[in-house]
This record gives sequence, C-alpha cells and structure tokens, in this order.
Amino acid sequence: MADEIATTKTSSSPGGVILQRDGSSVRSLDVLHDSKKVEIIFEDLSVSVPVKGPSKRTAAEQRKVILKGVTGKVQPSRLMAMMGSSGAGKTTLLDVLAGNTQAGVKVEGQLNVNGAPRRLREFRQTSCYVLQSDVLLSSATVRESIATSALLKLPSTVSKEDKLKRVEDIVRELGLVSCANTLIGDEVLGIKGISGGQKRRVSIGVELVKDPAAIFLDEPTSGLDSEVAVHLIELLGKMCAKGRTVALTIHQPNSLITSQFVDFLLLADGKLAYGGPWEDAVAFFNRAGLKCPQFMNPSDYFIHVVDDHLDALVDQQEASKKLSVDVEVPTVDSSRSMATGEEVDKPLRDAPVEPAWYQIYVLMVRNLRTYVRNPVYLISETSQYAFMGLFVGLMYLQLNNSVETGVSDRIASIWYAFVLLPVSPRPTAQPLTHPHALPPSSLPLRFGMAVLSFTPSFSAVVAWDKDRVVLKRESGQAMYNVTSWFLARSLVNIPLQCVQTLMYCVIAYFMVGYTITWANCLVYYCAYALFQISSESIGLMTAACTPTAAYATLALTFVLLILLSFSGFLVSSVPVYFQWVSKISYLTYALSAIVVQIFDNTDFVCETGKGCEQGAVIPGSDLIPPSADNGLSPGINLLILLGITYVRRDPLPRLARSLSHSHSFVRQCRVQVFDACVDLRRNVYRIPLILLCDRRASRPRTRHAHG
Repeated sequence: MADEIATTKTSSSPGGVILQRDGSSVRSLDVLHDSKKVEIIFEDLSVSVPVKGPSKRTAAEQRKVILKGVTGKVQPSRLMAMMGSSGAGKTTLLDVLAGNTQAGVKVEGQLNVNGAPRRLREFRQTSCYVLQSDVLLSSATVRESIATSALLKLPSTVSKEDKLKRVEDIVRELGLVSCANTLIGDEVLGIKGISGGQKRRVSIGVELVKDPAAIFLDEPTSGLDSEVAVHLIELLGKMCAKGRTVALTIHQPNSLITSQFVDFLLLADGKLAYGGPWEDAVAFFNRAGLKCPQFMNPSDYFIHVVDDHLDALVDQQEASKKLSVDVEVPTVDSSRSMATGEEVDKPLRDAPVEPAWYQIYVLMVRNLRTYVRNPVYLISETSQYAFMGLFVGLMYLQLNNSVETGVSDRIASIWYAFVLLPVSPRPTAQPLTHPHALPPSSLPLRFGMAVLSFTPSFSAVVAWDKDRVVLKRESGQAMYNVTSWFLARSLVNIPLQCVQTLMYCVIAYFMVGYTITWANCLVYYCAYALFQISSESIGLMTAACTPTAAYATLALTFVLLILLSFSGFLVSSVPVYFQWVSKISYLTYALSAIVVQIFDNTDFVCETGKGCEQGAVIPGSDLIPPSADNGLSPGINLLILLGITYVRRDPLPRLARSLSHSHSFVRQCRVQVFDACVDLRRNVYRIPLILLCDRRASRPRTRHAHG
C-alpha cells in the first residue's frame, strides 16, 4: 500500500480529500464541506418557447409561456420535490435550475447561486442532471459504466487509481456491489441484465463520479415499482444528509416516498400553487378551504384539487411569501444570461477535461468490449459476407474464357439480382459477339458491388439508431468530443470491415476463377474495401440526417439507387443531365478499377467462330464496354475512390455534433450536406489526375475489329 501511495504521489487529508501531485484535490463521497454546498434562489422566473408555425416569421412572433413568475429556493441538506400534472412546467423548471435549457428557450427572471449570479460553466462542474430515461450501454457492466464516466469526466490531474477508487466508493454507496459485474442488459436485444431500479441507480452513479454538490433528477421513480422507488428516494435522502442539494420532479408518490420530502413545490399551468416545507403543505391547503381527507395521500389530493382552485392558491401563496427573497439580486451570469430575456440560440457547451487521445483510447476499449460481449450482430453481419461470397462463387464457378458462352449466366444474374437486391443488372439485347460485349466473368464483379453497397450501409443505419442516444447524452455532458467518438468508432470498425471484405474477396475470387496475379488480387481487394467503407459512410450520413431508422432506410434506398443507376451498369449511355451522378458515384470508379485490371490480364478465345475467327485469342481489354471503362487506370480509380471515401467520412463528425448541439437538427443537416457537396467538388473534381473532360486521355486503347 505504501508503494502504491508513493507511486501515485498522493496523500490523504481529513474530510475524505485526496491530494494530487499538483496540489489539486478530489473529494471522496463523504459529507460536503460548507464551502462546497450550493443554495439556489430563483425569483419571478418566466420561460417561453417558440411555437412552430407555417413560416419562420410566424414561429418567431408566437411563443408559448411555460413558466409564469415562479419564485422559490433549493437548499442543501433539504430534499426538494416538484409536483404537478402533465404540462404544469415542473420539468421545465428543473431544466432551468440545472442549466439544461435547449436552443430557442427564453428565460426571464433572477437566479442566484450562493447569493451571487450563477456562472453556468462553473455551476455545471459542481452539479449533475439525471434524465428520466436511463441512457446506458447495454453491453457494459455496472462497474464499467461508472468507470468510463469517471475516466472521462474527472480531469487528468486525478490519477487512474484515484478514479477507480472513486468508482468503488460510488458502487458501495449506491448499493450496487452485488451486481457490479453484471451487464446493464437490454430486453430488446435479448441481453439479460440488471433490474430497472438498479439501472436508475447506475444512471445516478454515472453522474456522481465528479461528486456534485447539486443533483437534479427528472422523475427518477418513473417505471419503478413502489418498493424500489421508496429505496431510491431514501438513497437520495441520504445524499441530502451529507450536504448535497437535491431537487427532483416526481409523479404520484406514495406516502413512504413523501415522508422523505423536506421542501415541496406544486405547479399548475406554469404557476406556483405552493412552495414551502412539505410538513406545512396540508395546513396551507386547509387555510384555502381544501381539507385533505383523513385516509388520503396528501400528494394525490393536491394534484386532484389544484387545477380547479389554482387562482385562489396562487393568491394565497403570494400573500404568504414563504420562499420570497426580499434582498435585491443582480441579473444572472452575464456571459450566458438567463435573466436578461435573451433567447438562447446557442446553449453553452462545456469542453471535455481529458485530451483527445485519451478519449479515443477509452472509447476504443469500450467499442471492442461491446463487440466481444454482443457477438450476435457481428456474426450475423460477417455471415452475410461469407454467404454472398459462396453464393457468387457457386453461381459462376470456374468460368471459362470463351467469348461465346455466358448467355444463360447473364439471364440468371439478372433474375437473381431482381430477386435478392433492389438493383438489377443492365438488360441488353446486344449479342455476345459484339466487339464491346461484356463477357460473363464481369457479372460477379457487379453482383459483388451491389452486395457490398447495401449490406454495410444498412448495417450502419441500424447501429447508428442505437448509438445516437448515448452519443447525445455523453457528448452533451462533455465526456468527450464527437470527433473523438467518431475516430474511436472508425479505428475499431474499419479494420473489422476490411477483414469481412477480405473474407468475401478470397471466397469469390478463387471460386469464380479470375486470373491469379498479385496486382489483380490487390486491386480487387482494395477496390472492394474502399467501396465497402464508402457505403458505410453513406449509411452513417443518411442516418445522421434523419430522425429515425425507418426514415433513414427509405432515404438510403433512394440515394443508393440513384448512385448505382448511373454508374454505367443499368444504362450504357448516361443522359447528359445525369452524367454528374456518374461522376460522384463511387461504384463508377470501383467497377472500372476491377474490370480494367482483371480484363487487362485475361485473354479470351473465340470457339464457334460466330462474329470472330474461330480459335482466335482476343485480349480482354478489347472486350470492355465503354460503360464499364471510364478511361482511367486502376491506380487512379483507386485514388479517386479513396478521395470520395474520405470526403464522405469527413463531414460525419460535424453531422453528429449537430445532433448533440442543435435543437433544429434537420435544418443543420441541410447546411452540413451542402458543405459536404462543396467539399466533394473541391477535393475530387479538381484533382488533376481525374481528367474527366478527356475520358481516355490517361490510358489510350486500340480496339480490334472482329468479323
């Protein structure tokens, strides 16, 4: 133990404080010192939000008032409960007190912390907000969930040993020792895990890692049975006893829960019907002529009568002035004022305390752990690549090099593409003896492109639909930057995708019987790998621009069909007004790279003499149709494909950041997509090697005439 202390250069001091090497300290979960306690006083708070209208001007002029002149205070060591019927404004008041307001919300009034205007950035460092729903990673254990929060929320001046010690203290204080190594679980995914009450305590524990002086909870007992809810409120009462400031909203508490209340706020229609000690609430209603029945829960009675007698209760509350503040207080935080009446267009965002490389490291470990503990998704996706490789290999098993054969293969490939994929091969009436006819050995190339187009993109949509909630919560709490999350995800997923693509390529390449050379194999694999990553990027971009997976699936199908339709596969001659689509379609460059590389190293034999001299050997380069050859060498096609892949992944962190930071996300996505299009033109079309104006300038060909 002495060696460990010497290594970390920390020492203990009275009061449960751990001193760091730089003189800073991190307090263990103990009684708060008086200097750390938080008292919040708010006076005449009014909150309004914009009303969605048919036009921007209408929305700007019309606002709905949620809170109407609410006054009160939240004190340390006194559990504050806020109640009211649905739409009363209790959650809005909690958001304002916690500094969790969204863009477009207009707050007016006065709000002080410890007798001084609230400085929002400093206040957030000493407070936490627990959402109504539990946003936890299902594949992580209880201890790992809290540990990840501690590693990313506590500053780098705190050693890893001290962070993990804090985790153990929280696990012990919340009564989670028995399930510390149990997965969080998800019933939808079929992962067994902890109970609902334990999940709620884990959500609280994730916020307790920074030992907040103020804790705000939005309906923490929702979805819990009465016994679990009682234990949770008792736990919050114990936290209050240690000097913390706890405020929560609650709906229909039983008598055991209300016995833990110290202060009580009752809201109705955005107005304060009662504010004061819980023990005085019954007497307050009695003075208003509203006597609670003897064997009835007072909280149920208050909710039952408050709407019908709201004006009388508000007048009596104003007259009593139980929680009024008689001293003059200045306006709130001049840097991000909540009292000046200004509309909060850009809510204040905190910066992560850990460096970017450490954020990426922690998130990579978590992502790898997720794959290991939830192998169903990984196995199901990997099996698709193996199956399609075998399927394509068996359909075109060991194709010969005859120019004439392949009619039945061509018809079969069209049929199977119609059945299995939402894109079909290009129907054509050209005879196989046409000088530019496409031999059957290129059909599996195109079939494979379609497979690797839809599988990774739709898989990305499904994964993003589950990741977006966790990303929004954790990045909003300044655990990490969105860019760090995306880089960590890419560093884990891209190698895995490359392995999956390699498995497909090895199976399909050797079963179909392409010419085996190192150059052929390398171009074949690189084109498919870049194509697969680009397909996943399109899926992520589409998912980030849409609110749900259902919308993302519809939009993604539409986008992929457009990109695939004008790549020279379905149409031999693309109309001039659609040629720009073929220029940005990644299929165009991937297909051309593989077809040119394979056919340049393959000779075909004319067996029947129909349309060509019998026994003549025809170079494969002479049989490539113009629709599959853009005139660029395989290497240049791969470079362009790499550029397209980068450009499509580059705006993804910005799109994801808009999800976390913007209230009007769809509007922000329009701007991001426009920027992505500008980047695409700037980074792709201006590359001198593309030579799009001269399609055959980089590799001139000499075609042979046959027959």
